[in-house]
Amino acid sequence: MTARAPAPAVSVVKAVSVVKKVAQRITFLALALCILMTSAVALAQQQESLPTRDTLAAEQQKLEQIEAPDEQQQAALEDLRVAVQTLDLLEALRKELKTLESSAQQAPRRIRELERQLSALSDSEAPAADTLDGLTVETLSQRTSDALDRLETLQGQLASVNARLISAETRPERAQSAIAKAMADAEQARTQLQTTDGDETQTFDPAQARYRLELALAELQAEYHRRELANNTQLRELDAQRRDLLQRQVAIEEARLNALRAALDRQRRAESEKAVADIGEEDRAAIAAHPVLRDIQATNRELSDQLLEVTDRTNDLIRRAIDTRSQLDRVRQIKRTLNEQIDAIRGSPLLSRILNEQRRALPDVDELGGMQEEIAETRLSQFDLVEQRDALRQPRALAEKSLADTDIDVTPALIDSLVKLFQSRSDILEQLDREYGNLLTVAIDLQLNQEQLAELTTSLRGVIEEQLFWVASSRPLTLSWWQDAPGLLAIQVGGDVWPEALASFWQVPDIHALAVVPVLILAAVLLMSRRRIKVRLLNLHEQIGRLKRDTQMHTPRAILYNALLAAHGPMLLAVIGGLLRLGSDAFAERVGESLLQLALAWGVIGWTRRLLVSDGVATRHFHWSAGYVARLRRLLFWLGISLIPVILISVTSPGSQAELSSRPLFLLLLLAGLLAMSVILVRLILAHVPYFGLKLFRLLLGLALALVPLVLAGLVALGYEYAALRLIGRFINSLYLFGLWILVEATVVRGLAVAQRRLAYRRAVARRRAQIQEGAEGGLEVVEEPPLDMEQVNQQSLRLSKLILFIGFTFAFYLIWSDLLEVFSYLDHVSVWEIERGQGEAMTLDPITVADVIVALVMVALTMMLARNLPGLLEVMVLSRLTLKQGSAYAISSLLSYTIIGTGVVVSLGTLGVSWDKLQWLVAALGVGLGFGLQEIFANFISGLIILFERPMRIGDTITLGQLHGSVSRIRIRATTVTDFDRKEIIIPNKTFVTDQLINWSLSDNVTRVVLTYGVAHGSDLDEVHRLMRQAADENRRVLRDPEPQVFCLSYGPTSFNFELRIFVNDLLDRLYASDEINRRLDQLFKEHGIRVAFNQMDVWLHGDNGQVAKVQSASGNEAALGSEPDSTPRPPAAPRSSRQSRSGDDGHLGDGEVGGAGHDGGGDGGGDGGR
Repeated sequence: MTARAPAPAVSVVKAVSVVKKVAQRITFLALALCILMTSAVALAQQQESLPTRDTLAAEQQKLEQIEAPDEQQQAALEDLRVAVQTLDLLEALRKELKTLESSAQQAPRRIRELERQLSALSDSEAPAADTLDGLTVETLSQRTSDALDRLETLQGQLASVNARLISAETRPERAQSAIAKAMADAEQARTQLQTTDGDETQTFDPAQARYRLELALAELQAEYHRRELANNTQLRELDAQRRDLLQRQVAIEEARLNALRAALDRQRRAESEKAVADIGEEDRAAIAAHPVLRDIQATNRELSDQLLEVTDRTNDLIRRAIDTRSQLDRVRQIKRTLNEQIDAIRGSPLLSRILNEQRRALPDVDELGGMQEEIAETRLSQFDLVEQRDALRQPRALAEKSLADTDIDVTPALIDSLVKLFQSRSDILEQLDREYGNLLTVAIDLQLNQEQLAELTTSLRGVIEEQLFWVASSRPLTLSWWQDAPGLLAIQVGGDVWPEALASFWQVPDIHALAVVPVLILAAVLLMSRRRIKVRLLNLHEQIGRLKRDTQMHTPRAILYNALLAAHGPMLLAVIGGLLRLGSDAFAERVGESLLQLALAWGVIGWTRRLLVSDGVATRHFHWSAGYVARLRRLLFWLGISLIPVILISVTSPGSQAELSSRPLFLLLLLAGLLAMSVILVRLILAHVPYFGLKLFRLLLGLALALVPLVLAGLVALGYEYAALRLIGRFINSLYLFGLWILVEATVVRGLAVAQRRLAYRRAVARRRAQIQEGAEGGLEVVEEPPLDMEQVNQQSLRLSKLILFIGFTFAFYLIWSDLLEVFSYLDHVSVWEIERGQGEAMTLDPITVADVIVALVMVALTMMLARNLPGLLEVMVLSRLTLKQGSAYAISSLLSYTIIGTGVVVSLGTLGVSWDKLQWLVAALGVGLGFGLQEIFANFISGLIILFERPMRIGDTITLGQLHGSVSRIRIRATTVTDFDRKEIIIPNKTFVTDQLINWSLSDNVTRVVLTYGVAHGSDLDEVHRLMRQAADENRRVLRDPEPQVFCLSYGPTSFNFELRIFVNDLLDRLYASDEINRRLDQLFKEHGIRVAFNQMDVWLHGDNGQVAKVQSASGNEAALGSEPDSTPRPPAAPRSSRQSRSGDDGHLGDGEVGGAGHDGGGDGGGDGGR
């Protein structure tokens, strides 16, 4: 593969484009010359009738003197002001036209002069080295500074000339549009002149003067652009000659600067060496005879060597400072001309080529070393030198002190020698301090220049990349391209570039190539260890699902083993790519980089397919369907095949000088790979629907992701090659990250399930051990649990884990796309509509851009996501750890959700230009209008807020509302859901709970009273009845001891004694169970102690004529209910005639909070819930 197009292909394309441009220019030039002959006469006639500046000033002064001008006078004054401004523009344009004509007339002569100046220049302009060696350091420093100033001036002139040359390249297109605009303005001015009726009584009409000046300006602008177009070729040749001359002058000035810099380095080095050589030459014999003197002399020599090192370091930093300053000047020139070039040739394919050249001309700021540490070390060294110099201020005293600590005989000659050494050291320290000062100054200056260079280069690189991203950088695939494609393909395949490209692969890499040796060794070790890895992986699979052996680490270990099994092939390919990457040829480096990216793709795809093997991690650990896994594995194979041309071409093409449109083989392979990726990704997204069901949002998101390669292919076809190639690499990395996200999430879910399963097992074992300790029979039998059920996963832990994964992978996606975020700032300049802000004179028009619309959409999506997830996460992570009343957490979560939605709506509308000062009136108007039309809905809405704040009921409360009994299951802002005891869900508007009577059985206290009534027959032992009823209450575990049960004999009835048993229970459900259990217990106790319960009984007596009375039938309620025999006990008649007599007890009554019963004379039914 080659990274640059063959030269013949480029020449053919350029030749075609040149011919087209020449034909267009000749046609337009002929038209311009025809119009030029008539324009001079028209201009001369107009100049005679145009108003002068004095006339305009006089008329303007008259109108300004009027104290209260009317509307017509104000309009006239505005016309005069516009006329004065137009006259200024007209005079300035006339001067520019004269300058243009003068430059065009002098162009041939100036071209010949520049050619003579260029031929007269030679390398002898640079000063010779021997002429500079005799100069002092100060003189050389001054000349170096002057040379830098001259070089900066020449570079500025060269940048201006280059900008004019670039503008000349696109002048025909710009001149055509400018002439068309000027003609349109002239026609508009003529129309205004015709429609403006002048007042015959006035000698001067301001409106007429304004439009005559505007007409003259428009016609002069058209004339200027015609002259500019006619003289474009000569002026371009003149600028080209100036550029050649300036480039030669810059080269000579750089050579002069290098010579001065080298001479300055030599002179500074010579001075330092001379200072070192003058140390201690007189007393060599004395120094050699005494060890103290030798030690001091050795220290002096160390300081001398340090002086030379500091001098060399200063010279090196001076060279770096000069280079950095030169680079900074060049970058500043690029910055000055960049905006002009963008405005001049916006929309032209030439802009992409120029921006690429300027981007390559920018310095690499990563190579700029920081100077902070060196500056700090230099300052510390200076501080140490100051202390040493202070100690040497009295050398004789220091010499005497140094000799006093030794056993050497002190003589005056020895002291004198020692004093000279200390004086020499003082001179060295002084020189060293001066050099450190120079080093510190140069280092600080270098650091400042490097910071400015790095900041400016980064800013410029961002601007250039932003422009390149949104500018077509190659030829679109039009019909003409498809017609030229066979010829370009033949040239590409049969060119001479292939042997050159292949020859670059055989270059011997440098010593850094040894870095691939460990990778090669590791790949060999993995290849030889495959059998053992497979055995360990199989053992792990066998332990999955076994309670005693399965752990959370089994899945990560299995994933690691699969990665090792799939790593040897990609590592060998990475070794080859690394060897090419470390080569010296640029094309070989790009191919090596593409092989490294391809090795990464091979590793990811191969690793994923290893996880999807039959009976592998996906089926054993994650319990994915075997059919789904097999389909995924097959589709991933074809995805890897489609990635090969995409990766190879997208990585090698950005560094090439040729466009993809001139290399149809690579272009068609790239498009085919992107289309194949899109199709395979769509099939991957749709593959999970038959196995996991349809989730619309995830499906749409996946399909949008799968269509991204199709969009990238469209960008390439439209000519946006640079943008597409930059997006392809980041999209592929995003696919890797999505796959890793799915794998980690599945691993976390399985880990949580295993942890919960083992926890349930330990709890079961603990319960069994407790049973054994309590004396339960039977041993502990361990039984393997059934296969893992994902429904058992703890929802709180799962939600928290998914939140952590979402945050982590979102940050990873940000790292992938962060360098492109600045590129999208270009959308902030694309206006969609404008809105008015402010009032009166302060009113301004602010544009709403594409970036604002995108931000608003993102805010809506973020609001929806936060409203759905944040309240639940808050309840799981924070509210569940606090001591809150029942239902408080739900109220806080609901209000937080509504607050998020409201805030998101307000922020989104504010981003789109709907400010709060306008939005509040809209909300107020809608509130009033909807309040009348939808008052019931608003009443329910306000009632829902009242319920959430006051909490008269909460989730789980048992309530009674009218005839409805049930528990609250859901509270919403409009209605509340109540589940009755028949398990039916009833939707009740919130207004009902606020306006109607509501009984909440468990609002503040769940303890309720139950009243049970019983009737015993006359003749029963009342104290025994009292004791038995209290005993039944005390024996029941549901009855509270505090408050204690109470038994009362409340009434002496005609047929029974009526007792009440009042008990208290802790839960609402205990009311029924306690009543049932106490009734059954009392029935048992009454039977055991012979207590008769009163019941209804009817006796039928027949009275004969002879006065005899006979009982015909006796029936009781007890007999009817239990099927018992009728009581044959005789009853006295109540009257001498046939009659029917009925004795009945009190009916039990069930009121609020009570359970009633009835008991009557004769045998019985016990009281119960609702009995009569």
